[in-house]
Amino acid sequence: MQEFTYRSARSGSLLAGLGLALFVETVALHLWLATRHPVLAWLLTSASVGALAWLAADYRAVGRGALRLDDEAFEFRVGYRFAGRVARADIGAAVVRPDWRALPAAGTRAAADYVNLMKPATPNVLLSLDAPTTLRLPGGVRRSVRRLGLHLDDPRGFLTALALSAVPAAES
Repeated sequence: MQEFTYRSARSGSLLAGLGLALFVETVALHLWLATRHPVLAWLLTSASVGALAWLAADYRAVGRGALRLDDEAFEFRVGYRFAGRVARADIGAAVVRPDWRALPAAGTRAAADYVNLMKPATPNVLLSLDAPTTLRLPGGVRRSVRRLGLHLDDPRGFLTALALSAVPAAES
């Protein structure tokens, strides 16, 4: 089994920006609602603290996570955002290092079966599958996709590992 990390897909500055905006908005909303609707103020504050904790935990999980590739499957869990398993037999339509033309624009028909697993990072590997696979998204939502965008620390090593394992062993 080989593991491929994706630490470079994290964005500390984006996390800090979202955290700061959420903190400022939470304080302002809490102070505004505290005298009018104290229960609602505390509920919204609790939800915001939970969101901040989720963002921090997801950032940490992305830093520790890795995609696993073995002879039978490609398994991934990207932070707390995505999880899935793709059978090796389904990987084969195309595995490339994409340029900007190969990636579908968000909101278009071409993007209907595509997901960038490492968003906000730009994918450096594009996996096109022979058969659709089901991803688990946050909240238990499931989505069927045929193309996966990945941003790996070693894209060349991942592509090499896929190519080498696709070659059948020589018979003796």
